[in-house]
Amino acid sequence: MRICIIGAGVVGSYLAKKLSQEGYDIAVIDRDSKKIEDLQITADIAAYHCDAFQQQCIEQVRDYDLYIVATNKDETNLSVALMLKAVFGKERIIVRADKDILSKKEIEDFLGIEIANTFREIYRNIEIILEYPFISYFNELEGGKFIVFSYKTARPDRFTNSKISDLKDIRDKLPFTIVLIERDGKLTVPSGEKVILEGDVLYILLETENLEKFAELAGIKYSPVRELVFLGISPVGLEILGRIYREKNLKIKLIEENIQLCEEVASSYPDVMVINGKITDKEILRSEDTGGADLVISASYREDNILACILAKKLGAKKVLAIIEKPEYEEIAYSLGIDIPIVARKLIARKVYRRIKHRGFIDIFDLKENMRIYEIDVDRSLADKKISQISRPDTVILGVVRDGHMEIVSGNYTLKAGDILIVLEKEDGE
Repeated sequence: MRICIIGAGVVGSYLAKKLSQEGYDIAVIDRDSKKIEDLQITADIAAYHCDAFQQQCIEQVRDYDLYIVATNKDETNLSVALMLKAVFGKERIIVRADKDILSKKEIEDFLGIEIANTFREIYRNIEIILEYPFISYFNELEGGKFIVFSYKTARPDRFTNSKISDLKDIRDKLPFTIVLIERDGKLTVPSGEKVILEGDVLYILLETENLEKFAELAGIKYSPVRELVFLGISPVGLEILGRIYREKNLKIKLIEENIQLCEEVASSYPDVMVINGKITDKEILRSEDTGGADLVISASYREDNILACILAKKLGAKKVLAIIEKPEYEEIAYSLGIDIPIVARKLIARKVYRRIKHRGFIDIFDLKENMRIYEIDVDRSLADKKISQISRPDTVILGVVRDGHMEIVSGNYTLKAGDILIVLEKEDGE
């Protein structure tokens, strides 16, 4: 497939590199010559320094199969998409939009385009954390029907000092799979004899609707978030705060150094306590009892949000979440003690993967470096075969979805046409 990306900013450049690495034929358009030069050095792509609103610019890429419009301005993205449809007759167009109102299905249907909405992707992550704060990382499959999430073991849960095989009584009541165990920065695909230690991070797959029941059976103690502190705000952060304010009965506080943003929040959301000050001022964080919050969200998109989260964590905040732009900061954020780093452009990239049916998969996402999870239909080539017959050294079958429900399977399990395989792939083959 030939894919043209319009906009070489943080989202467009990330998509270009990722999709190029996956073997797609990629072209990128941007008016900024420096961005184009940087991309040409780091990725195997066709790069065009030109204005997408100039006909001769689009003429160079008019035979591409899919167009992804990903500049940092929603209005520009929608205008370019309209031009591609009306002037060049293009049908397959994905548009990045940050504003929630621009991602309505009515707009998609009216314009005949697909919209990948930054706000919606980030808010879904936050919504799950608000309800189940024992979760840090998570990703969903099949539009939210299944979830892979991380949980750090702590007494008195059922996991600590147990073998995986000892958890059969829970699995008999509710199917789940421990996908990975992370210990001291090392990842292991566990066997039944693996002993789980306190402080291990487990990556668990189960049906999303069973999260509450799972926590109860596993002895995970938690309470939904009641007190929330925002450290810094951005346009996307404002939409997140507003949605939480309208839909959740939470005590919300905002610390922000931009006085105009403070005034905007105070006038729009009168029950939010607004403090004008630097989010990295430890004395302000201490005086405002940031350490007593159930959840701290740094939504500024500024470079100081990671430091602000570290300070909040040191002051005792139960959970800290940072919305960050650069994927390379994600692992650094984890290593510094930030519970939940959300990389917006990775969320948008995954949305694009879904839309292009990446490698024929139903859904796919990166779990950790060199590891990904995907779903694939069981077609005639796989039907009537046993799991042991299709296993490969670089893959692990995590479960089989049959009649809408996940089953944990052994090597003797026989597949049927219409089943869906949930697979962990280790890209390095280790």
